[in-house]
Amino acid sequence: MSSAQCIRHRGIITGVNPLRAEITTSGACNSCHAKGLCSLGQTKQKEITRLKEPQDWHPAVGQEVSIEMHTRLGFKALWYAMVLPAIVMGLLIAVCVLLNLPEWMMGLIVIFGIGIYFFVLYLLKDRIQNDFYFTVHHLEP
Repeated sequence: MSSAQCIRHRGIITGVNPLRAEITTSGACNSCHAKGLCSLGQTKQKEITRLKEPQDWHPAVGQEVSIEMHTRLGFKALWYAMVLPAIVMGLLIAVCVLLNLPEWMMGLIVIFGIGIYFFVLYLLKDRIQNDFYFTVHHLEP
């Protein structure tokens, strides 16, 4: 797979059962002279727990690895979190306008409908999270 279709980070294995790794992310403006004045240039430690087990080697705690996620999974998350709720909201508004409901009732129905959407998404989280994973690759010294 080409590098344009993957997001890669260097990480360190922090646990093997279940497999966990830690990555350090830094802002794109890390070399900016004003980085101390804004919060965009901060570095953060993140623990990754949704790792796909490697088949050809056994990672050890403290080992440096490459962690990647396919960009298509990011677009899928964007679809679930932004596009589908916007479609639900648009449909609910259209139905409320067709039924000639007052605006206050339309607002309540839309908020309630979006709440139901995210509640159903929460109920399906175990099923959905199996689609989102990071892949671990061994780094050659």
